[in-house]
Amino acid sequence: MGLYTLRMSNGDTSSGVLEGVKNDSVSYEKDFENWLENSPNVLLDENDEETLFWIGRQAAASVGDTDKYPDLIGIDSSGDLVIVELKKGRTPRDIIAQILEYTTWASGLTYEDLNIIALNYYKKQDCNFEKSLQQIYQEVFYPDSEDMPEVQFNKNQKLYIVAEEISPVVRQVASHLRTKYRMNISCLEYHVLKSKQGEFFISTEKTVGFDNLAPKTPDAIRAFKVKDVISDAVNRLTQGSRTILFSPADVYIEIKKQYPDINRSTVGCQIIQDCVNHSSRKHYPSGQRDLYYKVDKGKFRLYDPVADGQWNFKGERIS
Repeated sequence: MGLYTLRMSNGDTSSGVLEGVKNDSVSYEKDFENWLENSPNVLLDENDEETLFWIGRQAAASVGDTDKYPDLIGIDSSGDLVIVELKKGRTPRDIIAQILEYTTWASGLTYEDLNIIALNYYKKQDCNFEKSLQQIYQEVFYPDSEDMPEVQFNKNQKLYIVAEEISPVVRQVASHLRTKYRMNISCLEYHVLKSKQGEFFISTEKTVGFDNLAPKTPDAIRAFKVKDVISDAVNRLTQGSRTILFSPADVYIEIKKQYPDINRSTVGCQIIQDCVNHSSRKHYPSGQRDLYYKVDKGKFRLYDPVADGQWNFKGERIS
């Protein structure tokens, strides 16, 4: 399937010319790893509107008498460990053995082990970083909660193979491991494309695992954009007024009237993503909408661009 950009003159779409976008021949493996590190939600079901946070990149994994280095290690909202192996070009056959070695190592990691891995990862970015894994988890998923939610870290491992091309044999073996042995393994293809104007386009295709994962978003809601269901509920509660406050719990209760199986954390995560001044917004960089303003811990109202100023995707004020 071809991909084109529309070149227009003076914004006139009727006179536009289609220009083809080509696969860039330059290697972007490390760049894509950086992009994935900055946008972890690319791995998740787009309807769930959630995220994960990384705790390691190229962390040493001792398997037998050798050290392996998984590309990315993260934690999702369930506390499960996410392991990503990224390959340039076509996946080699031995990538299956490699990812199985990683999960063998990872399944034995204790909370203390994960805490050390996370601390080493964040200290590379900030030498004064001292938060525990539990504190990071709460900051990402439950920043407005007074109490730390109960979570069992590393109860399950979720494996992702990411490459420009998932070979038929890797796809077949991954599907077999998933269906026969209930192993949570998924495959994602990516392509980096570049237009003549220098614009980059990233194409992704989820080839294994994403069709039958147990979704967090109920089927009744999945027919719609969950973010729209949540913002519609907020609009009903506030009646469009910027003076009426609401909490994630209020929105959750409102949505439950129509969708009783809605996940509470999904509601909270989406409100954080769309809240311009929330300090945890940086964990939800993709698909943000500037809709809400945080008044106090757990209390929000509709965003007023004039009164509240401008904010960036990290929840930092810029004007």
